[in-house]
Amino acid sequence: MTREFFDEHSFEEIHEMLDKLYSGWAGHAAVQVETEERLKTLIFFDELKQFFEKIEESS
Repeated sequence: MTREFFDEHSFEEIHEMLDKLYSGWAGHAAVQVETEERLKTLIFFDELKQFFEKIEESS
């Protein structure tokens, strides 16, 4: 299943989608989410991008 995901989506596409998802969430969060939750989500997105970068480097 993991291999299928990477076969269907390039790393560039994954990074673009993560940026879009985060941007959309950040616009929503700026008004409705506590500071701690925004920080946790920002850290999560950063770690997720690093995770995909490491996978990309090892491919």
